[in-house]
Amino acid sequence: MIRLFLENRVGALLVLPFFVGFYVLLNIQFPYYQMSVQTNLGFWSDLFSGSFWLNSLLGGLFILINAISLNWIFNSHEFLDRNSYIVSLLYVVTMSFYHSFYSIDGLLLAQTFIILMLSQFFQLKQNVDGRRNVFNGFFFAGVAATFHPFVIFSFPILIAMVLIIRPFVFREFFLAIAGFCIPLLYAFVYLWYFDNQLNFKILENSSNFQLQTDFIITLVLFGILLALGTFSLRNRMQKSSVRLKKQIQIVWLLIFVAFSFGLIDVIYFHQIERFSLLLIPLSMLLTYSFLHKSYGIISSLVFYLAIIYSVVKFFVFLPTPQS
Repeated sequence: MIRLFLENRVGALLVLPFFVGFYVLLNIQFPYYQMSVQTNLGFWSDLFSGSFWLNSLLGGLFILINAISLNWIFNSHEFLDRNSYIVSLLYVVTMSFYHSFYSIDGLLLAQTFIILMLSQFFQLKQNVDGRRNVFNGFFFAGVAATFHPFVIFSFPILIAMVLIIRPFVFREFFLAIAGFCIPLLYAFVYLWYFDNQLNFKILENSSNFQLQTDFIITLVLFGILLALGTFSLRNRMQKSSVRLKKQIQIVWLLIFVAFSFGLIDVIYFHQIERFSLLLIPLSMLLTYSFLHKSYGIISSLVFYLAIIYSVVKFFVFLPTPQS
């Protein structure tokens, strides 16, 4: 199966809806992950209230959109010398360990706009006017922040991402601020007008069981894949273009931001949901671990173990209902 996604076969994407549908149906039948009619959409939390089924359907739909979009960015910006579709599979399987997969929320929608932001940043060029891409990228980041307010604190890192590719230009810096603030201005007006309050805790209830199982097991499995991917990437970077090196630096900055948010989530809210932001950049970096001659077999084995655990846990590790 991994070989199918590693090769240049766009038809592999047709398998993704079956993966997503399978996970969603499993969680409906064996409710391992918390499902709620009310969803935390950041500034817009009172704007949408669906049903269990609608929230699950929308969650699965946006998982597919994010997976395919992320893979398109990976291929169109030539992270490899040929097309590969393993990024989409990695994103789907790794996201299956988080609540956002099974019920749409602001964190999942924020991921959609962060992916759109990356697509704009990767279009920037050293000596070409980048005002449109900078404005669009920061506008998407601002929209992401309205769905997940923690993104607001990443603004300085987002500026650093742009400066990796382009020199500092005052007009572009001003457009970055404007693009980032416009969605937030509308969101604050909405928040004030309807007298709503922000809730920085993604889930109302969190279980220590899930924290110990999902987090620790996935940390070990994906940590191994990341280590192998990093070793593989280091060898590839020696012969890669300057542009690819800059793109990888942007990916590492996004990892830093997402990891910081995840630590805050664990320390202050006793949840792991914000670590799901890591899966956007990790899905790109983990790809390299499957392409290395020495590490490819180990990476495939570890990934298959992750897939097996992502399914088995629904039958074996059902969390105890909280009173």
